[in-house]
Amino acid sequence: MARDFDDVGPDACIAEIVDELLAHNPHYLEMALRSARDVGDPKRMLAGFAMFYGILSLDARERGRPLPRITPDTRDAMTALAGEYGDAQFVTLATATLREENPCLMQMADSFASRHDDYLGIMQAFGLLYKSLSAQAMIDGLAGATRRRAG
Repeated sequence: MARDFDDVGPDACIAEIVDELLAHNPHYLEMALRSARDVGDPKRMLAGFAMFYGILSLDARERGRPLPRITPDTRDAMTALAGEYGDAQFVTLATATLREENPCLMQMADSFASRHDDYLGIMQAFGLLYKSLSAQAMIDGLAGATRRRAG
Protein backbone atom coordinates (compact mmCIF):
# COMPACT_ATOMS: atom_id res chain seq x y z
CA MET A 1 0.00 0.00 0.00
CA ALA A 2 2.79 2.42 0.89
CA ARG A 3 4.53 1.61 -2.41
CA ASP A 4 1.31 2.40 -4.28
CA PHE A 5 1.09 5.75 -2.50
CA ASP A 6 4.74 6.43 -3.40
CA ASP A 7 4.63 5.12 -7.00
CA VAL A 8 1.18 6.25 -8.13
CA GLY A 9 0.90 9.22 -5.81
CA PRO A 10 -1.32 9.85 -2.82
CA ASP A 11 -3.99 11.77 -4.75
CA ALA A 12 -4.56 8.92 -7.22
CA CYS A 13 -4.57 6.30 -4.46
CA ILE A 14 -6.95 8.31 -2.30
CA ALA A 15 -9.26 8.84 -5.29
CA GLU A 16 -9.29 5.10 -6.02
CA ILE A 17 -10.04 4.18 -2.41
CA VAL A 18 -12.70 6.90 -2.11
CA ASP A 19 -14.36 5.54 -5.28
CA GLU A 20 -14.32 2.05 -3.74
CA LEU A 21 -15.76 3.40 -0.50
CA LEU A 22 -18.51 5.32 -2.30
CA ALA A 23 -19.54 2.12 -4.05
CA HIS A 24 -19.02 -0.44 -1.28
CA ASN A 25 -18.68 1.21 2.13
CA PRO A 26 -20.15 4.73 2.17
CA HIS A 27 -20.58 4.82 5.96
CA TYR A 28 -16.85 4.16 6.48
CA LEU A 29 -16.20 7.07 4.13
CA GLU A 30 -18.68 9.26 6.01
CA MET A 31 -16.99 8.51 9.35
CA ALA A 32 -13.52 9.04 7.85
CA LEU A 33 -14.51 12.39 6.33
CA ARG A 34 -16.14 13.56 9.57
CA SER A 35 -13.09 12.50 11.57
CA ALA A 36 -10.74 14.18 9.08
CA ARG A 37 -12.66 17.46 9.42
CA ASP A 38 -12.79 17.19 13.23
CA VAL A 39 -9.07 16.57 13.58
CA GLY A 40 -8.05 19.23 11.05
CA ASP A 41 -6.01 19.05 7.87
CA PRO A 42 -8.77 16.97 6.19
CA LYS A 43 -6.83 16.03 3.04
CA ARG A 44 -3.88 14.69 5.03
CA MET A 45 -6.14 12.87 7.51
CA LEU A 46 -8.22 11.35 4.72
CA ALA A 47 -5.00 10.02 3.19
CA GLY A 48 -4.22 8.21 6.46
CA PHE A 49 -7.75 6.84 6.86
CA ALA A 50 -7.77 5.77 3.20
CA MET A 51 -4.42 4.00 3.59
CA PHE A 52 -5.76 2.28 6.72
CA TYR A 53 -8.81 1.06 4.79
CA GLY A 54 -6.66 0.05 1.83
CA ILE A 55 -4.44 -2.11 4.04
CA LEU A 56 -7.47 -3.78 5.62
CA SER A 57 -9.04 -4.28 2.20
CA LEU A 58 -5.91 -5.89 0.74
CA ASP A 59 -5.65 -8.20 3.74
CA ALA A 60 -9.32 -9.19 3.41
CA ARG A 61 -8.94 -9.91 -0.31
CA GLU A 62 -5.88 -12.07 0.37
CA ARG A 63 -8.02 -14.05 2.81
CA GLY A 64 -10.75 -14.41 0.19
CA ARG A 65 -13.42 -12.28 1.83
CA PRO A 66 -14.46 -8.66 1.46
CA LEU A 67 -14.45 -6.12 4.25
CA PRO A 68 -17.86 -5.76 5.87
CA ARG A 69 -20.10 -2.95 4.69
CA ILE A 70 -20.80 -0.77 7.73
CA THR A 71 -24.52 -0.17 8.20
CA PRO A 72 -26.02 3.03 9.59
CA ASP A 73 -27.03 1.15 12.76
CA THR A 74 -23.48 -0.06 13.36
CA ARG A 75 -22.05 3.39 12.62
CA ASP A 76 -24.46 5.02 15.06
CA ALA A 77 -23.86 2.40 17.76
CA MET A 78 -20.08 2.74 17.55
CA THR A 79 -20.25 6.53 17.56
CA ALA A 80 -22.52 6.41 20.63
CA LEU A 81 -20.16 3.95 22.32
CA ALA A 82 -17.21 6.27 21.73
CA GLY A 83 -19.19 9.13 23.23
CA GLU A 84 -20.29 7.05 26.20
CA TYR A 85 -16.78 5.89 27.08
CA GLY A 86 -15.15 9.25 26.45
CA ASP A 87 -12.26 9.92 24.10
CA ALA A 88 -9.39 8.64 26.22
CA GLN A 89 -11.11 5.44 27.40
CA PHE A 90 -12.42 4.63 23.91
CA VAL A 91 -8.97 5.10 22.39
CA THR A 92 -7.46 2.87 25.08
CA LEU A 93 -9.98 0.09 24.42
CA ALA A 94 -9.91 0.40 20.63
CA THR A 95 -6.12 0.50 20.39
CA ALA A 96 -5.83 -2.50 22.71
CA THR A 97 -8.13 -4.43 20.35
CA LEU A 98 -6.22 -3.23 17.30
CA ARG A 99 -2.85 -4.06 18.89
CA GLU A 100 -4.08 -7.57 19.75
CA GLU A 101 -5.78 -8.31 16.42
CA ASN A 102 -3.49 -6.50 13.99
CA PRO A 103 -0.25 -5.16 15.50
CA CYS A 104 1.16 -4.04 12.14
CA LEU A 105 -1.91 -1.94 11.43
CA MET A 106 -1.71 -0.54 14.95
CA GLN A 107 1.88 0.45 14.25
CA MET A 108 0.82 2.21 11.03
CA ALA A 109 -1.94 4.13 12.86
CA ASP A 110 0.36 5.07 15.74
CA SER A 111 3.10 6.23 13.38
CA PHE A 112 0.66 8.33 11.37
CA ALA A 113 -0.97 9.86 14.46
CA SER A 114 2.34 10.61 16.17
CA ARG A 115 3.27 13.01 13.36
CA HIS A 116 0.30 15.26 14.14
CA ASP A 117 -0.70 17.58 16.95
CA ASP A 118 -3.97 15.80 17.81
CA TYR A 119 -2.68 12.29 18.50
CA LEU A 120 -5.69 11.34 20.64
CA GLY A 121 -8.21 12.59 18.07
CA ILE A 122 -6.52 10.70 15.25
CA MET A 123 -6.22 7.49 17.25
CA GLN A 124 -9.87 7.83 18.24
CA ALA A 125 -10.76 8.03 14.55
CA PHE A 126 -8.65 4.96 13.68
CA GLY A 127 -10.20 3.13 16.63
CA LEU A 128 -13.73 4.09 15.60
CA LEU A 129 -13.13 2.99 12.02
CA TYR A 130 -11.53 -0.30 13.04
CA LYS A 131 -14.10 -1.12 15.73
CA SER A 132 -16.93 -0.31 13.31
CA LEU A 133 -15.57 -2.76 10.74
CA SER A 134 -14.96 -5.34 13.48
CA ALA A 135 -18.44 -4.95 14.93
CA GLN A 136 -20.02 -5.18 11.49
CA ALA A 137 -18.06 -8.36 10.73
CA MET A 138 -19.35 -9.88 13.95
CA ILE A 139 -22.94 -8.80 13.22
CA ASP A 140 -22.70 -10.16 9.67
CA GLY A 141 -21.29 -13.45 10.96
CA LEU A 142 -24.10 -13.82 13.49
CA ALA A 143 -26.71 -13.02 10.85
CA GLY A 144 -25.18 -15.59 8.49
CA ALA A 145 -25.15 -18.25 11.21
CA THR A 146 -28.78 -17.52 12.02
CA ARG A 147 -29.76 -17.83 8.35
CA ARG A 148 -27.88 -21.13 8.04
CA ARG A 149 -29.65 -22.57 11.11
CA ALA A 150 -33.05 -21.39 9.87
CA GLY A 151 -32.42 -22.79 6.37
